[in-house]
Amino acid sequence: MAAEKYIVATRENSFHIAVRNILNPSGYMFMGNSNDPLALIRLIRSCSPDFVVIDLGIQWRELKNTLDTVDDEMLCACILVGDYKDMEIANILENSSVLSFCSKPVSSDKILSVVEMANINFKRVEQLNRKLKEVKDNYESKKLIERAKYLLMERDNISENEAYTSMRKKSMDLRISMKALAEDIILIHKLNGKK
Repeated sequence: MAAEKYIVATRENSFHIAVRNILNPSGYMFMGNSNDPLALIRLIRSCSPDFVVIDLGIQWRELKNTLDTVDDEMLCACILVGDYKDMEIANILENSSVLSFCSKPVSSDKILSVVEMANINFKRVEQLNRKLKEVKDNYESKKLIERAKYLLMERDNISENEAYTSMRKKSMDLRISMKALAEDIILIHKLNGKK
């Protein structure tokens, strides 16, 4: 197993020690701890851990903002440790991409399995987000290329195939992407005062 890095967020030193005594012998690398949600987000950004183990005994309102930021920016997996009775916690877990839950008391088997699953799920969601971004980028590029192709067809009174061939050749000659060329064609068209 690769040495995955982690941070502990708690106000209780005993919780911090218990988590480290479970994770460190299993090959995980401790990066730091925080007892303040605002400091936690700075620590996460500076250390880039693979996951954070968070004791829900921390100030909840500030912690919720930190968790929202970690979730929105997909900074790392977060394992919340506490009681699952709170409906607000249940709602946050249900709508999050990065959060997992482990109930107290913390035991070796329980925390290790939750950490493993949280890391697997985080990597899966991260990969899906990358694929989604790639699909969106490809779609936007195709839209631009189609628009530029249409403008060339209209301007030069040529067929769709001729416009595409012309763009492809120009792209290779200039050593720029088809998307960049399409953006240039559209910009020139706008600068010439046309729709």
